[in-house]
Amino acid sequence: MSLYKQPGCRNWYFKITTKSGQVIRRTTGTDDRDKAVLVENIFRLAVNGQTPVDKLHQMLDAVCDCQRPATPLSEIMPLYSDALTTLGRTIGKRTYENRQIAVHRLTGWIRDNHPAADSIEAVDHAVALRFAQHLTESGLKTKTRRNLIDDLSTVWRTIEQTHPHLSANPWPRVRPQVTDGETGKPFTRTQEKAVFAAAERAGKGWPLACLLARHTGLRYSSVARLKWDEVDLDVGVIRHTPPKTSRHKIRVTVPLVGTLLAALRTARQEAPGEVYVLPLHAKAYHRRTLKSGPGAFAPILAAAKVGEGYTFHSWRHTFRTRLSEAGVADDIAKRLGGWTEDATAALYDHADRIPEIRAALESAK
Repeated sequence: MSLYKQPGCRNWYFKITTKSGQVIRRTTGTDDRDKAVLVENIFRLAVNGQTPVDKLHQMLDAVCDCQRPATPLSEIMPLYSDALTTLGRTIGKRTYENRQIAVHRLTGWIRDNHPAADSIEAVDHAVALRFAQHLTESGLKTKTRRNLIDDLSTVWRTIEQTHPHLSANPWPRVRPQVTDGETGKPFTRTQEKAVFAAAERAGKGWPLACLLARHTGLRYSSVARLKWDEVDLDVGVIRHTPPKTSRHKIRVTVPLVGTLLAALRTARQEAPGEVYVLPLHAKAYHRRTLKSGPGAFAPILAAAKVGEGYTFHSWRHTFRTRLSEAGVADDIAKRLGGWTEDATAALYDHADRIPEIRAALESAK
């Protein structure tokens, strides 16, 4: 053992030489020699990388009779933000908001259904498994559940890097797998008419939302938050960077077919001062239970009686299907919908081909 005491100090110190020759001198924090021996051995395990960091913290706490205060769930996002700063990482605003929403959903569920898990340390595999089951029972699609779990896993993993004494990341083991059949099938032409009719009856901006998605291929995240300054009613095009692909700098330029252009002009005349094309949807985006919002799209699909396996995202698949049926070139179809990771091609404005593409879109009705 290498225990010793500094002149005038009560506590035992230890000296450890690493494999690289570095000498580490630390206090054991105790004047009890037996405890000091245990502390030194734990540090030797740490230096040799023989024990996970969280276990080392637990061992030290036990040896030193140190009870760490529980970390309240309200500290999850502050700890995550601090960890990002400490690690020198930056993420997009939308990405941060998505993770904040996932954490809020988790903590709300815990508060209402599992109040015993009132700290970060208490969120273990059993709690994560129950929450994952709750998401399944709530009717969320597998891909949505996977995204929520992935966001929580990223938050936990990031916090672990600066606060290793907290509970281990319980989320990877409950991550659902997505099957191809759950990504949203395209509508048939008969189903399209039924969904449009149901949207008209529902109101609350859904008719225009459906028109936008059907004739532009935009995801709901884009449709709900589309701004008027992205809509050129004079030229008749939408120039938009989808949130999902913004990190790839993928921009889409979509000519507006006559039906959609007319609907947008009417909407603009009715609300000349609005920032968003669909203000009700923009306000409620990510908070679909908001009483003043448009509500979920699922009841509209149910009213249209289209069957299982359809979502709002089905409009995007329908758009792509109709483009193929109309013989639109694959490279142009990809640019229109942002289905490419080629940033150079995606940024290409194809302005000189707008009339040609508009004609193709009209034929894709």
